[in-house]
Amino acid sequence: MTSATIREVAMAAGVSVSTVSRILNGKPDVAEETRRRVLSVIEELGFVPHAQAQRLAAGRSRTIALLFPLQFVETSHHAGEFIVAAAAAAEEAGFFFHLVTSELTVGSLPTLYQSGQADGVILMQIEMNDLRVQFLRNSGYTFTMIGRTADNSGLSFVDLDFEAAIVEAYAHLVGLGHSAIGFLGAPAFLRQRGLGSAVRTYQGYQAACERFGLDSPAFEVELLPQAMYEATQRLLHMYPRVTAIVSTHGPSIVGAMRALQDLGRPVPQEISVISIATTSTAEMFTPPLTSIDFPSAEMARTAVNLLLGQLKNRSSEAQQVLFAPRLIERGTTALPFDG
Repeated sequence: MTSATIREVAMAAGVSVSTVSRILNGKPDVAEETRRRVLSVIEELGFVPHAQAQRLAAGRSRTIALLFPLQFVETSHHAGEFIVAAAAAAEEAGFFFHLVTSELTVGSLPTLYQSGQADGVILMQIEMNDLRVQFLRNSGYTFTMIGRTADNSGLSFVDLDFEAAIVEAYAHLVGLGHSAIGFLGAPAFLRQRGLGSAVRTYQGYQAACERFGLDSPAFEVELLPQAMYEATQRLLHMYPRVTAIVSTHGPSIVGAMRALQDLGRPVPQEISVISIATTSTAEMFTPPLTSIDFPSAEMARTAVNLLLGQLKNRSSEAQQVLFAPRLIERGTTALPFDG
């Protein structure tokens, strides 16, 4: 049997559809006699209101959106963990989760809010001067960020301290006795575009060179194993005395490991390797990868909770969570080879 529609309820009760909607959403501006009559018709007709329609009618979708452009989802080693953790955190709080993989512009962002697709959004892949952030801040829309801009006053964000992460990686290698260290960083176009993580990891490389007095060769490499393979080959050809490599690349570091194997430079006996990577990624390698841990799942859950806190209390102050780097020593770092 097909359930009655809200229009049929309104006709049977002799009221407007908007009156039925106000009653369903608990609005107080309806006469008690009218309310009783409509509720009686609802029971008689067996009308079952659609939950999502009710939420939209009340001005709430109970949906949050994660904006993760597809171009980055395809190349990001933490994409899956981010998405799954964020979705689970939203579900635990009783919210729907909407993944948006198109690169929304300032012009298209408002449709997420105005069409009822989302009450709030989590922005990812934040640029140092991000027009989306500036627009949302000025418009008063509810949002938080995974990443941060150059000016974060009044903004909520979750991020890894990327600059400190690279300095920490260099400090570990220098502590072991390495002085000839190569750097394989994010693609140059991402840094030039102003992507926060690319800018800050490169700044970390520069800070480490200055702090430890190093002349460390750097290559900015695409986030692909083959690109890493070729860059590592070039690095060792141009700088054969290199005894360690610091990278930002997560899973695509496999390309560097393969290149070192083909060059007859075993890890860690002759070359030490450190990369920013999630625990699940680092533990897939043989030997397991010494890494600066990228806590993607924890960052995603934290971002969801920050956003939900804003939705529940719109006057709440901005909260900023900057994860300090945590170096996990595994099997790819050792004392420098002196043979």
